[in-house]
Amino acid sequence: MKRIKFIVFLFCSLIALQVQAEKISLVVNTWPPYVDSALDDDGLAMKIVKTALKRAGHTPEVRVEKWEKVLEGSEIGVYDLIGAVWKTEARQKMLLYSHSYLTNNIVLVTQASNKMEFSSQKDLQGLLVGVLKGYEYDDKFMKNTSILKFQANRLTQNLISVQQGKLDAAVADKRMALYELKHFMGNNMMDFRFLAKPLSSRKLYVAAPIANASSKKLIAAFNKGLAAIKKDGTYQKILDSYEF
Repeated sequence: MKRIKFIVFLFCSLIALQVQAEKISLVVNTWPPYVDSALDDDGLAMKIVKTALKRAGHTPEVRVEKWEKVLEGSEIGVYDLIGAVWKTEARQKMLLYSHSYLTNNIVLVTQASNKMEFSSQKDLQGLLVGVLKGYEYDDKFMKNTSILKFQANRLTQNLISVQQGKLDAAVADKRMALYELKHFMGNNMMDFRFLAKPLSSRKLYVAAPIANASSKKLIAAFNKGLAAIKKDGTYQKILDSYEF
C-alpha cells in the first residue's frame, strides 16, 4: 500500500514539474491595439501569440515593461520570449526570431484637406513629419536629412499637431492610427486622410534571447502553434474579431 502511495505521489510530482516547465515568461511593451491589458485578450498581437503558444503546449505568463527594459532584459536572458518585436540588424545579434505573425503597414496621415501625395521619399523633402521616439521606422527614411522630423512620445500628440496644421503629416502604423483616432479623436476622424502608399511595411515577430539555451525550442514551438492555428482557421477568426 505504501509503495502504491509513493508511486502515485511520484507521478503527481512529475506532472506538477511538467506543468511548471511549460510556463514561460512573455514580456511585452504596451502598444495598442496590439498589446494592451485594457483590450479584449490583451490586444490583437497578444491574442495571436498566446493562442499559438497554448496550442504548442505552453502557458505564457505576460509581463508588461517599458521597451528599454524589454530589450535590456532580453539581451541578458531574463525573459523567455518577447511577444511583439520588429527585426533589425542590431537585434538579430541578441535575439532569435520566429516566423512573422503580422504585418505592420507604416503609413502617412495628413489633414483631409491636404492635397499632398506620396510615391517616394522625394515627395517628403522639406516637409515636417511627426514620428515616435524609439520606433524603428524605415532606415532610409530616418537617415534622410531632407525630411524634417518631429519626435513625440505618443501618436495622439502628432495627430493633434497634424489636425492643427503644425505638422504636414504623421508616420504611424495604420492599425494603431485607426485605433487612436477612433478612441481619442472620434469626433474628428473626418479631419484626417491616410495616404494610399505605405512608407514601409514591417513584419512582427516573437523573439527569444540567444543567451537562453531553451530559446530554439520555444521559437520552434511557437512556429508550430502558429502554423496550426492558421491551418484550422483560428488565426483568421482572431483577425476578423478586431475592428479598427
